[in-house]
Amino acid sequence: MGGLWGLSYLLIAVGLRYFSPAVIVLIRTVSGTATLAAAVLLSPGSFKGFDRPARKRFFKYMPLQALVASTLPYLLISWGETRTSVSTAGVLNAATPLFTLVFAKIFLGGEHDSFKRVAGLVLGFIGVAIIIDPLSRQPGAQSELIGSMAVLCASALYGYGFVVTRKYFAHQAGSAKVMALGQIGFAAILSVPFLAMFHAPAHKSIPLWGALSAVLVLGVIQTGLATLMYHRVVRQLGATASSVVTYVIPLVAVAAGVIFAGNTLSPSFVAGAIVVLIAVSLAAGTSPAKPTLEATPF
Repeated sequence: MGGLWGLSYLLIAVGLRYFSPAVIVLIRTVSGTATLAAAVLLSPGSFKGFDRPARKRFFKYMPLQALVASTLPYLLISWGETRTSVSTAGVLNAATPLFTLVFAKIFLGGEHDSFKRVAGLVLGFIGVAIIIDPLSRQPGAQSELIGSMAVLCASALYGYGFVVTRKYFAHQAGSAKVMALGQIGFAAILSVPFLAMFHAPAHKSIPLWGALSAVLVLGVIQTGLATLMYHRVVRQLGATASSVVTYVIPLVAVAAGVIFAGNTLSPSFVAGAIVVLIAVSLAAGTSPAKPTLEATPF
């Protein structure tokens, strides 16, 4: 899952050469919804136990989940990448488990912390500062700084989204396919009002078919299939432990950015990225193979 999401930053960058950020979000969520709808239709038992109370809970909280875990972060990342690099976006997204730790402590309470996790949290934000600080000092780099902050805000929303999923949907009746379909389906609907707020590039540097192909792959695989995997993981692990999949994201994003997008890595960027990855490892406090965070009934 982390590997799939890591490649999404490169696909977004390709799509931005023709489409606006909001159009990219709409295409990826609509194609993701179609993929997940097909998965649900091919699984007759997907709605097992999805009775009236379960449906009421689903429709009450799923729009919030879709907004904070899909629509808004997708928009922020897509817009942020108009100003910052693929590699930077991927590394800043690795801060997601740090925000998850904060929100889990505030809203869940049951997910225990430790000195390692607190140290990882502090160290992680130091790493982010190492990455961002040079941008605030360089003349003409304010645009990239703003883009980086947008991606960081998306990471915070993803962190909160993990907690919302854990709190309201970890024990929700219905399969992970139904949860994923609901999230991306609502995200598609919620993305429509944003279409008028963003504009496509004046100079389209690639043909329509190239940009559309990249965004459709982003929707079918990185959005549809990865969201399905996400709901399955969160049902089995605690919110902080499950969000550690983002540990893989920066490695894939940086490699894709350097190889395919021509990104260059400054010494401060490399140092900050290493600090963030170490911090995420400390903050996670567990291995996905051996989860120590217990599910809390709600």
